[in-house]
Amino acid sequence: MPTNQALQVFYGTIPLILVVVGAWLRESMLLKDILQRLGNLETAATDIRKELTGIEKRLAVLETRAGIIFHS
Repeated sequence: MPTNQALQVFYGTIPLILVVVGAWLRESMLLKDILQRLGNLETAATDIRKELTGIEKRLAVLETRAGIIFHS
């Protein structure tokens, strides 16, 4: 049979373990949220890049029709 002091130490570590596990889960969820937001930014940047490519093509057509050729 464990002594009173041993039981106090054992039961005293349970809240500490729960706090550590809770902090780890919170950090894990935060990292997942950050990764999700970065993925959304990457998708948005890809969409913007595609739209800019289309705009460049249309601008080149307009410049060709107007006789103005501009190269940067």
